[in-house]
Amino acid sequence: MSAETEKSARTEQDARTSPVGPTEPGRPPPGSAGGPLGNLWVLFRKELNVGLRSVSLYLLVGVPLLVSLVMRAILSGEGAKPPKVAIVGQDKPALVKIVKRFVEAGRPPMRLVDVKDEREGRAHLAKGKLQGLLVLSNDFDAKMAAGGQPAATLYFDETGGSSAFTLRTVVRELLRIQARQKEPARLKVRGIRGITPWQAMLPAWVVMVLLSAITLMPSSIATERQAKTLQAVLVTPIRLWEFVLGKGLYGVAIGTVGGIVVLAANGSLQGNLPLVLVCLVLGAQAATLIGLVIGLVVESQQGASGVATALYIPLLWGAFFSDLSGAVGAASRATPSYYVAQGLNRALYSGGTFAGEWQGLAVLGGLCAVLLVLALWALRRAEERV
Repeated sequence: MSAETEKSARTEQDARTSPVGPTEPGRPPPGSAGGPLGNLWVLFRKELNVGLRSVSLYLLVGVPLLVSLVMRAILSGEGAKPPKVAIVGQDKPALVKIVKRFVEAGRPPMRLVDVKDEREGRAHLAKGKLQGLLVLSNDFDAKMAAGGQPAATLYFDETGGSSAFTLRTVVRELLRIQARQKEPARLKVRGIRGITPWQAMLPAWVVMVLLSAITLMPSSIATERQAKTLQAVLVTPIRLWEFVLGKGLYGVAIGTVGGIVVLAANGSLQGNLPLVLVCLVLGAQAATLIGLVIGLVVESQQGASGVATALYIPLLWGAFFSDLSGAVGAASRATPSYYVAQGLNRALYSGGTFAGEWQGLAVLGGLCAVLLVLALWALRRAEERV
C-alpha cells in the first residue's frame, strides 16, 4: 500500500470515528446544512455530553459552591457555638454571674464548664474538652472592687478553632464590664453597602468556578488525543476557528452557569445583572482559552495537568490578595481574575455600570482575543502533526 493510499484510508477511518460523523459522497460536509452555526452546535453538544459525565466537572464546580455555603454559615454565625471555658482560682467569681446574665439574655459569650482546680482545667484543655481556662488570683474580686488590677491568666488551645482565638477579646470585654469601666466613646460601626462578610467573599468563590476550565480543558484535550477523536475532528471539514469556538462555548456555559448557581445559592443575584453576566462570560472564556492552549501545546496528560495546576494557583490570587502591598499584591492585580472579581463586586454591590468598568472589561476582552490567536496557532500545529 502506497503512502498516499495509507493516508487516504486513515483519513476515511478518522472521519468514521469523528464525533461529527463521516462525509458521504454526494452529501455536504458535516454541519454544513446549518453552516458554521451547525458545526458549532455539533461540537458544543459533543463537549457537553462528554463533560456532564465527568466527575472532575462536578468537583471543580461543586467545591467552590460548597465552600461558599460553609463560609456563609460561619461568617453569619449560623450554628456557631461559643467556646467552652472554665474559670478557677476564686470561689464564686463575679465574672461567672456576668456570663450567666448574658446567657439568660440569649447572647452567651462562652459556655462555662465546672472543674475542680487549675490542674484539672489544664488537663481538660489538653484533651480538647475546653477551648479556654481562665485562672484568677485568690483576691481577684476584692482587688477589682477596690479599683486595683488583679492578676489573671488565660490559657487557650491554639488548635481549638477560630473561637479559641477570639477568647482574649471576649474575656477583656467581660472584665471591663466587671470593673464598670465606660467606653471612651459611643462608637457605631456601619457598612455602606449593606452586605455581610460572606457576601463580600462571593466573587472569589465565583472566580474559583470560572478557573475550573483551566484544568478541565487540558484534560478534555488529552482524553480526545488518547481516544484519537482529536485527530478525527482535525481531518473533517470543520474549520479551526469553529473547533476553538465550540470548545469555548462549552467552557463559557459551564463557567457562567456555575457562577450563577453560586450567586443564586447564596441569595446574591442582585445589582447590575447584565454586567454580572458579561463578567462571568469573559472570565469563563479567558480561563477556557488558557486551558485549551495548555492542552494543545503540552501533549502529555500529566504534563498538561501540571502546567494547569501551576497556573491555577497564582491566577486565583487576583480574587484574594489584590489588596496586599508589595510583589504579591502587584502580581495579583495583574491577573485576569482580579478584573473579574472587581467587576463582579461592583456590579453586585456598588452600582457598577458598563461605563465605569470599561477598562476592566477591555482588559479581559483583549486577553481573550490574544488567547484566541494563540489557541488557533496551537491547533494549527496540532493539525500539522496529524
